[in-house]
Amino acid sequence: MRLTEEQILQSLKSTDGKYAPLMINSLQEQISLQDGSRIDAIMDCSIRNGPSFKAVVEIKTVASPQSILMAAQLLKTYVADKEQEDKIPLLIAPYIGMKQAKILADNGISWLDLSGNMSIRVSNRIYIERTGKPNRFPDTAPIKKIFQGTSSLVSRALLLKPEGFSTLYEIIDFINNRNAKVTLSTVSKVLKSLEEELLINRSKSLISVADPEKLLERLAEGYKNSTERKRRNSYRFVIEGIEQISDGITPFCKDYLACGFYAAQIKGLAITDQKTLFVKDIEQFRRKADIKLVSVTPDAEFGNVIITETDDPGVWFNPNWRVIDSVVDDVELYLEMMVDTPRGPKIAEQLKRRILQKGETDGQKAD
Repeated sequence: MRLTEEQILQSLKSTDGKYAPLMINSLQEQISLQDGSRIDAIMDCSIRNGPSFKAVVEIKTVASPQSILMAAQLLKTYVADKEQEDKIPLLIAPYIGMKQAKILADNGISWLDLSGNMSIRVSNRIYIERTGKPNRFPDTAPIKKIFQGTSSLVSRALLLKPEGFSTLYEIIDFINNRNAKVTLSTVSKVLKSLEEELLINRSKSLISVADPEKLLERLAEGYKNSTERKRRNSYRFVIEGIEQISDGITPFCKDYLACGFYAAQIKGLAITDQKTLFVKDIEQFRRKADIKLVSVTPDAEFGNVIITETDDPGVWFNPNWRVIDSVVDDVELYLEMMVDTPRGPKIAEQLKRRILQKGETDGQKAD
C-alpha cells in the first residue's frame, strides 16, 4: 500500500538517527504563504555537532519523473519568496530513483527519501550525499508493465512513427493495422505513464517520443522481465524440405516467423546454421506442413529447427511477411538479441542504430 503524505511526515518525525549526520530538529506542517499557496512543511535541521539550516519541504507520495520535475519547479518559486529565501528547497519521497535524482540535481534541489538516500547541499557549508540504498516502498515505483505484452505495443508504435500521432485513435488504428489488437483504455493508461516518465511529449495536437533511445531501453528491460517470454516452450525438430514451407502460400506464412539468430541472418546481421521459428500453435503448424509434404519429426538432440510456441502480441506485431522467410520486426529482434548473450547484444546494437535512425522496421515505413 502506498504511503500517504501524513504517513511520510510521521516517519520524518521519528527518524531515530536514520539520516545521521543529518538531524531533523523540528517539523512544522502546512505553512500558508501570502500568495495563497501552501508549503507542505518547514524543517529545522542541523548537522550533529555542526551548523544548522532550515528547509522548505515538498512531499511526493509517488516520485514519477514528471511529478518530481513539477515539484522541483514549485520549490524554486517557494525559495524565491523573500520570506523563504533563507531556506533551502528540499523534496521528500518514499524513494528517489537515479533519473529523479538527476532531475533534482539539475534544478539545484536537495532531497531525501524514506529508504535512507539523500543529497543535501546548503551553499558551501554543508554537503551530504548518500545513495544506493534499495527502495523500501516498491508500491511507489513507476508501473513497469507498460513495457510488456500488449501494453508494450504503444511504445513500439511511437518508435515506428517518430513524427508522432495526432490522437489516441490514430495510435490504436496504427497498432491494429499491424497484426495486433489494442483498446482505447490500454493506450490511454500507457500514454499517461509514459508522460509521467518524461518519455513522450504530449500536446493537444501531437503525441511523440521525447527520448527514443531511453524508450527502447525501457522496452528491453520490460522484455527481460516479461512473464510472456519466460512462459514460452521451445521444441527441436528435424524438418526435411523446410524450404517448401514458405513457397508463397500467404495463410501458411502467417503461422510462423523466423526469429533469433536465424532472423538476424535473414536481415544480414549474423551467420548461423540453426533455424529458429516462432509459431502460434505447434500442432497446427505440423498439420499444415504435412499438407505441404514436409516431414516434421521431433528430435531433441539433432533437430535442425527450434520451434517456440507463443501468442505474445509483441512477437506478432508488425512482422515482415514475405514470400520466403517471414520474419519478426527489428524491434522484436532487438529485444531478443539483448537477452541472448554473449553474441546477441552486438547484433542488438546494430539493430538499435537502424531503429533510431530510420524510424521504421524491416524497410516498412510507418504511415
